Amino acid sequence: MSEYQYYEFLAVDGPISDEGLQYAEGCSSRADVSRVHWRNVYNYGDFRGSVDGMLQHYDAHFYIANWGTVRFAVALPQGVLDLEAAEPYIRGHARYENTLTITNKGARTIVCWERNEEEGWGWTEGEGIISRLVGIREELMLGDYRALFLGWLADFHPDEWRDPRDSAVLVPPIPAGLDCLTPALHELLEQIPVDGDALAVAAGQAQGDMPARIPVSDALDKLSASDMKALLARVADGDGARVMSELNRLTQPRIESAVGDTLSCVTFATKALAVRQARLEEEAKAKEAKKRRAAKARRRHLEDVMKRSDDIWAGLDPLMEEKIASAYDDVAEQLKELRDAYQQANRGREFLERLEAFRNRYARRPAMMRRIEEL
Repeated sequence: MSEYQYYEFLAVDGPISDEGLQYAEGCSSRADVSRVHWRNVYNYGDFRGSVDGMLQHYDAHFYIANWGTVRFAVALPQGVLDLEAAEPYIRGHARYENTLTITNKGARTIVCWERNEEEGWGWTEGEGIISRLVGIREELMLGDYRALFLGWLADFHPDEWRDPRDSAVLVPPIPAGLDCLTPALHELLEQIPVDGDALAVAAGQAQGDMPARIPVSDALDKLSASDMKALLARVADGDGARVMSELNRLTQPRIESAVGDTLSCVTFATKALAVRQARLEEEAKAKEAKKRRAAKARRRHLEDVMKRSDDIWAGLDPLMEEKIASAYDDVAEQLKELRDAYQQANRGREFLERLEAFRNRYARRPAMMRRIEEL
């Protein structure tokens, strides 16, 4: 299997600076580089730059390799993310794999989700995925920490939390809106899966609803004349993209930290395992019901085949005269249907007699004889 690594960086708040562009161009001689994106595929060799270095200029990063690694990261201006509120989602424990990390690098706070599958996943492609994930950056800047909780949940395996001695370990605050994820969060789950039953429990535990967007006119009314003048001056200086991003954030109310009952990881795991058991029982019932429906439909079908059996037998000879493989395949399939129909009608001996007569007629057709032997 050939190697595949895909790197992409994206500028969200506006084009990167000359200094940033110079750094980005120095990371590869083959990459597609501009002030708003950087992307490259490696089938041999590796990225020569630093991801953290690139995220001092670009605002988002996506990486995937066919040996089983996927990474998504966003860079935020320091101070935008409430690190105290975010800390419970990254607080370590010996059994955690640290899917989610948050670090301060230079003037930026870098939030990263990374998954490693030991067995790899063969063929993969990374093109276009970052555009479906990048909305998470804006959500974090507005205080929506659902992506952080999903990063924590990616390391939570209910079967590992059965020991009552672990009851002192608490689940971090569960954000509202886990039952109505944004498209970006759905894509995050595609790349960084979580236990679905644990997610269902968390969605049931979450308190409150997601706040509605503020009308843009109301947001603008809150700006002073000097603030408006400063924004317009920035637009005139070519910083319009960042200004638009900031204005858009004003229409999004900050989401308050989740407040609800304190839940231990052991209790949370117990609830998730109960949901899993109920789901498996329902799936088993649904599977059995589907099996019964299929069996009933099959019985009816074979009854119909039995009613038409004489016509079906008569139609086999014209097919045999075509003397081609596809016709022989068709004959073999119809013989199987006849066999099952006769057996269901307790007339299996009659089928064998008619099959023997058919074999005698076409004994010099070895291709057809082989098909009959495989019935």
